[in-house]
Amino acid sequence: MELKYNGQFNRDIAHRNRELSVAIKHAILNVKKASTISQIQNLVKLKKYKVHYRIKVADDYRIGIIIRGNKVWFARFGHRSNFYKTFP
Repeated sequence: MELKYNGQFNRDIAHRNRELSVAIKHAILNVKKASTISQIQNLVKLKKYKVHYRIKVADDYRIGIIIRGNKVWFARFGHRSNFYKTFP
């Protein structure tokens, strides 16, 4: 899969602690290795949206992604209490 990163995603992950950084890196590598959507771990499609998904990271954090064909855009990252207010 081809990966792309939004500027907001980069700002969201800046200045995170080491444990979260490792979990984010693991999730990104998992998406990169996957050849189909079903191979991505902890991926859930958001209701009412056709191309918006979330990946659960470190129990309380989520990564918001958009999947269209073979391209994956990493859009947002945040704590679950605020994540759904900003994504999608």
